[in-house]
Amino acid sequence: MDWNNKWLVGLLSLVFAVGSVTAVPVRAAAPESTSALMYYGDLEGYVNGEKVTLPAPVTQIDHRTYLPAAALPDVLGIPVKWEPANSSVQITTPAAFLSFDIAANKLSVNGENVSSEDAAIILDDRLYLELTWLNRYISYKATVNEELQRIELLYIHHGSTGFHNDTMPNTKPVAKFTVDKQKYRLGEPIRYTDLSYDPDGDTLTNVEWTGKAEAIFEPGLFKVSLQVTDSRGTVSEVYSHNVEIVNEPFLDPFQYKIYHEPVGTFVKEEEATLRKYLRGIPQLHKEVTVHDDRPLIVSDSPETFESKGYLYQEKVNGKARLYADHVNGMKEKVQFAIVVRNPNPDKSVTIKTTRHGEVYPSIYANLIGNEASVEFLQGEQKPDTMVVGPMQTAYYKKMPEFFPGQGMNVIYDVETDGEVYFSFVAMDAGAGLDSIGSYPQLEYNGHVRGTFDSSDVTWNVYASSFDQPSSLAIGDGITDTFVTGTDFFMKKDSLNLGNYGVVYNIHIDNPRKMAILLLPRGGVFRGPFEIDGKIVLAPPSGIMMDYQGYTILARTDGTEPALDIEFTPPAGSAFPVDVIFYPLENK
Repeated sequence: MDWNNKWLVGLLSLVFAVGSVTAVPVRAAAPESTSALMYYGDLEGYVNGEKVTLPAPVTQIDHRTYLPAAALPDVLGIPVKWEPANSSVQITTPAAFLSFDIAANKLSVNGENVSSEDAAIILDDRLYLELTWLNRYISYKATVNEELQRIELLYIHHGSTGFHNDTMPNTKPVAKFTVDKQKYRLGEPIRYTDLSYDPDGDTLTNVEWTGKAEAIFEPGLFKVSLQVTDSRGTVSEVYSHNVEIVNEPFLDPFQYKIYHEPVGTFVKEEEATLRKYLRGIPQLHKEVTVHDDRPLIVSDSPETFESKGYLYQEKVNGKARLYADHVNGMKEKVQFAIVVRNPNPDKSVTIKTTRHGEVYPSIYANLIGNEASVEFLQGEQKPDTMVVGPMQTAYYKKMPEFFPGQGMNVIYDVETDGEVYFSFVAMDAGAGLDSIGSYPQLEYNGHVRGTFDSSDVTWNVYASSFDQPSSLAIGDGITDTFVTGTDFFMKKDSLNLGNYGVVYNIHIDNPRKMAILLLPRGGVFRGPFEIDGKIVLAPPSGIMMDYQGYTILARTDGTEPALDIEFTPPAGSAFPVDVIFYPLENK
């Protein structure tokens, strides 16, 4: 830096300019913090949101930003003093005492000479201090906004006009919080507001609570403590507050979870608790409509095949739902295909697929059932059309080859404009259609197989005014009857145990305020529900077992005109399951 007589002129200008920021009122006491916006080359700025006129603008030279020293007292509250006896300017910052000795051409920090290079410049007879250099001793938070051509300062005052430590220590952060009430009932939510801050403006990187509880279920005084750490690793003092719980019931632990756990959460519970609260509860009244416009064709027996051949076959003319669930029980990889044949010698048949769910082969039974169901429930996709010529046999679907132990699950809604035969076939890997006639029919082994009268059912449920936990059972065969049909191969009656492939459309007008839960009680379960058009996984990951917990599917607030739930029993899951409707009060 070129220290010369011109700098002295600038310093004298500084002395007479200090305190001359015209729009900043004189403050009797500094506020806890000051925010300032100053624009490059512009005398107008803002201090704590108030428009001000600066004695000189901030400037940028060689990618460095410089502050006018004359603005420090009124913008940041930093004392600046001119000492004519020794021709020096003295600046008292929170971390150090700075002195600019004009006559001796020296810069000192706490009495020790330091390099003045890039620390200050004289511009238009004004003293300017480099932003980053000055911050060593003031510790403001500075942001250079190149887009808006301004600097943004946040300065937390130390409450003193003198510097507090010659070595510029990092001030401890302050831990503090409040709660929203003086006293709480048993199980009443405790809402905390974290008021912690760092006087230096550093980021708080760690927040450590002790004794913090969302709710407490016994009376007494409970100590809650908070300690925070800033980005420099400095730890605050511990702040504590006693939360008082009075002996007045609000929610018990079981109810609290139903009221406050997020939708989509799997809540683990003891079997005894689940049976106490969710067994023996009444069934909600429902009106059942079974739709017979789309037969359901199910190929699930033999579910695990140990030889290649025809798993099932059925004739379709119009609408149908094709459903298959099979596992490769052989010691070699195989090809699974759905083959379609047009028996008409004169007419082509168009097949339109309006909805589908499928999954790549996997060894995880619950995974394949869940994934196929998710895709199917997401609604009608863009129709896929194929044409089968007269007397032609073609692949409707040809799945990737799957290895021993792998399985697959597929669901397709189809519409044809003529009669065709759909065959579900386990074939040699890589085999062509010319070998299709060489495969035998595989024997039924006890799983579901057949052509059923219905693939869709609608339940209109009355759930607007009930006052105790109630349920709907799915797949129990009693309150939810299984669809019936005929086995095409055996020409015998067939029962769809579990109603696999059936889609349930559950509609509720004007639902009351309530939580909707899914409780398995037949064994392992993993599957999706579509709630008002959004998929909710039960559970969100992994599997659920009977009476080990429940998934919160949805909540209503009592103002919705309707609630719609769509569900199809996923392959690999056991039934029955209960959909629980738990009334909520305004708590």
